[in-house]
Amino acid sequence: LDEGLITSWVSARYYGVVEDRMDPLFAVVSAVFSRYRMVADGFAAVNFELAWFTDPETGKALEMFRNPYTNQDCKVPAGGLPPSQFRFGRDLSFHLGRDVPGLQMEHDVLPFDVRGDDVWVTERSRTAMTFPGAARPFRYSESNTFHARKSDLERPGATRVTSEVSFTNVCSWRPWMQMGDRPGHLTAIGIGRQNAAMDSLPPAWVEATEAKRPEVLKDPAAILAPLWNAKGAK
Repeated sequence: LDEGLITSWVSARYYGVVEDRMDPLFAVVSAVFSRYRMVADGFAAVNFELAWFTDPETGKALEMFRNPYTNQDCKVPAGGLPPSQFRFGRDLSFHLGRDVPGLQMEHDVLPFDVRGDDVWVTERSRTAMTFPGAARPFRYSESNTFHARKSDLERPGATRVTSEVSFTNVCSWRPWMQMGDRPGHLTAIGIGRQNAAMDSLPPAWVEATEAKRPEVLKDPAAILAPLWNAKGAK
């Protein structure tokens, strides 16, 4: 409910799924930086995500990955999303700041589960992105369950709380894996924290970011500033 910088992260393991078999592949560590402001019909926001695919044993960011399905070495890019605008309505509906050609998206927030001092909120999204020349769309579905204390949410004067996150996704083979039309898909399962302290970021993410994108660690708010300050963003 305030306009300060929010830091969130996820740490997860990816698996390949072919028929009924799950094969461990690689890990991912991701951080999202965001800011929110109240507007007439809800909250306008900006965010930026930086993710690294990592070796699950060493925690090192992958530059190449030996695909066990193809026996080919694949160049691994950074993941995430560039700085963007979005909005939550008062009814918790989700709206992108601009139309994205070829994108289909469904988003909803499930009824809150409240028991004693525990509150769980599950947010889920399903997307399909059609790229020119691609035989079929890239599909990505995600579910995040946030857990916080009711007493923290009801504390007088509170503008934010920290929540623990359970994360699951299902998505098409990532293009960099060069899987062609092979059947199957990916799924990731992990944990995270919303409104997290910077010193709680996954060490693997910090190490990779220090080496490859140090400006993100130095001043993440500066990356959001152009969109946050843009005319019409208020």
